[in-house]
Amino acid sequence: MGITGWIDTARDLRGERAILQALAAALGPAAGSDRLDQASRHAALARRGRATGYADWRHPDRSDPDLMLLIDGALANRERLEEQLYQRARPLSSDAEVLLHAYRQWGAAMVDRIDGTYTIAVWDNLARQLLLIRDPLGAKTLYWTPCPDGMLFASRATTLLAHPGVDARVDAEGLNELLTLGPVCTPGHGVIAGVRQLLPGQLLRFTPAGMRLHRYWQLQADEHGQDLDATTHSLRQAVAEKTAPLRRRPAGAVLLSGGIASAAAAAFTTPLPVDGDRPAAYSLTLATPGSQPPGVGADVVAAAQVAGHLALNWTIVAVGADTLLDAAAAARTALDFPGPANLDATRYALLRRTAADGHTSVVSGDGVDAVFGGYRWLHDHEALAHDEFPWRPTGLCASDLLTDDARWHLIPGAYLKMRFEQAKEDVPALRGEDVITGRRRLMGHLALTHYLPQLLVRLDQLAAATGLNVHTPFADWLLAQYLWNVPHLLRHLLGVPSGLLRHAVADLLPAAATWLPSGPFPGAHLLPAWEQTQRERLLAISSDPAAPLYGLLHRTRVRYVMRQGPTVPRRAWHTTVAYLNEVNAWFDRHDVTLT
Repeated sequence: MGITGWIDTARDLRGERAILQALAAALGPAAGSDRLDQASRHAALARRGRATGYADWRHPDRSDPDLMLLIDGALANRERLEEQLYQRARPLSSDAEVLLHAYRQWGAAMVDRIDGTYTIAVWDNLARQLLLIRDPLGAKTLYWTPCPDGMLFASRATTLLAHPGVDARVDAEGLNELLTLGPVCTPGHGVIAGVRQLLPGQLLRFTPAGMRLHRYWQLQADEHGQDLDATTHSLRQAVAEKTAPLRRRPAGAVLLSGGIASAAAAAFTTPLPVDGDRPAAYSLTLATPGSQPPGVGADVVAAAQVAGHLALNWTIVAVGADTLLDAAAAARTALDFPGPANLDATRYALLRRTAADGHTSVVSGDGVDAVFGGYRWLHDHEALAHDEFPWRPTGLCASDLLTDDARWHLIPGAYLKMRFEQAKEDVPALRGEDVITGRRRLMGHLALTHYLPQLLVRLDQLAAATGLNVHTPFADWLLAQYLWNVPHLLRHLLGVPSGLLRHAVADLLPAAATWLPSGPFPGAHLLPAWEQTQRERLLAISSDPAAPLYGLLHRTRVRYVMRQGPTVPRRAWHTTVAYLNEVNAWFDRHDVTLT
């Protein structure tokens, strides 16, 4: 779900409840205590969902609150904040109440004291000041757009379309974000014309005098200066501190892929076996166990070893094409922007099954590859040599199927190059680094600042749609900062991706599972029925004048390409075909106008 708000310093918003309720409804459905709408003279705020909170403070002589605060997410260092603010723990207070007191004590400087995954909005009525804050790694997201005498903001860009002052319009730059860069768009870009995204680690301050943006945190390059033993000790200590709250109050379930990421997350967040109920574990495979294509899906043998070692109640979730097509349709409504449907479908199917068993929280190993540098492109010299975003498909790209007029209008190659050069300028470097080390630093920075935030946000939105709160303990900004400066050979001991993590958890997991090479997350594109359905849908779009993408697609080129066999790599081909179908559905759902 999320949070949304409308600030107007020249207008009484207490009479605009219909618009506020429309904005709130656009965040997603919620019932009972999971929803709140609050309007004062100059601020109208709303929240939806279990993971959100609200608090306010007012002088007894004033009808309007002096301070109003929303949070989407959770604090990780709440106990420390309570000690600083109250000199004692306050277990009955909410994160929103603690943050409200933190703002009263420290003002905007509270960003230097808080930790967690969150977006926060604070309206200070006496100062006529709005603060918007996004967590350092961007696990939560927030979009904003200026309006006369004020500001609109929301956890989803498409939520803002519920306001009559925001048009569902996508211009050439937004189209390039969707069709040239998408689904990993430029950080800060809102795709919808006039809408911007708050960057990870960024604070926005709005007053009647104007608006200012401030980066309160970003990655810094530094010498590492530790040997293997010291690095391993620091890593174990950091992860233990990060996961301590999950050991005290364990999540009901963990997701196991058989890889080191999910196994390590389970090991650190699951208390030692004792009498009583144990957390559940879920692993997803395509079709039925043992019949999925070779090398994909959860490694059920390794997952079984981990589940047995940690005494988890393990379940295999087997899904076929019909289930995944249904899951993709449900995921589409859960997500703010179109994405890789082949991966969204499998993630949603697994989360939906977990929630159906009565769980409300789940632990995932997502984020490990970005934080530890386990992605293929950091280990492939050919991938390192290319001056482009490494996760883009090497086969068929969405822009390849556009008409010549559309390509002339968008100039996708030039747009891609411009955005990549801008991304390179943001990367801090160390003096004296050789070329390969510098390229790895660049690609690691891109993984953390571009790829990881969209992965975490999509996971969060999918989980919220199923009623789950997802915990990603390795997606931590302090851990990311530390490991980004650890030399490549130390991070990947023995030449094995994420070898340092494997070494650090060797005493917590079975040896066979610890050093097993990680496989890809199971994608629906590996099922023939899924592949055929996506081809048929794109062909139908290219022949339907009422389809939003009809005027942009080169029909002859689409038909020719769809008659060919899949290109290599297979995933790039079918990710692109399914993604174009998702973009068309997104345009249609939000009645988007192209300009």
